[in-house]
Formats: sequence, C-alpha cells, structure tokens
Amino acid sequence: MKDISLLSELEVKVRQLVSTLEKEREKNTESEVSIKVSKKLSQVETKVNNLINLISQLEDS
Repeated sequence: MKDISLLSELEVKVRQLVSTLEKEREKNTESEVSIKVSKKLSQVETKVNNLINLISQLEDS
C-alpha cells in the first residue's frame, strides 16, 4: 500500500518536472527568436545609418 502511494506521489512530481521543463524550453525558444530579431534589426539600423551618412556626404559635395 505504501509503495503505491509513493509511486503515485513520484508520478505527480515527475509530471510537474516535465511541465516545468517544457515551460523553460518555450521561454528559451522565445528568447532565442527575440535575440535573432534584435540582431537583424540592429543590422538594418546600421545600414540605414550608413545610407543617411552617404546621402549627407552627397549633399555636402
């Protein structure tokens, strides 16, 4: 009888751990996507700034 209750308790804890692990994986995936998007936006910003500088140089000439 004691074994069954211990097994049941263990099963509940394992389910909780799996659930927590899945949530953490989702967070990490979202974080990785955010980092990639941020890097791309930074690249776009750099290119736009370079274009603005070039246009300014052309206007000054």
